Amino acid sequence: MLNDIINQTLRTYYIQKGKAIAVIRRYLGLKYRIFVDEQSLRRRISQMGAV
Repeated sequence: MLNDIINQTLRTYYIQKGKAIAVIRRYLGLKYRIFVDEQSLRRRISQMGAV
């Protein structure tokens, strides 16, 4: 999968640091103005093979 901003953020904050998906959604919205629903983030995590 592409190494884009969303995947980098998920890898850093969800996998390495253990942050909640709600926190990651808020971070993406505030910092990058990217608004993604929780289901899409969970799908990306499962595609990365983290869960």
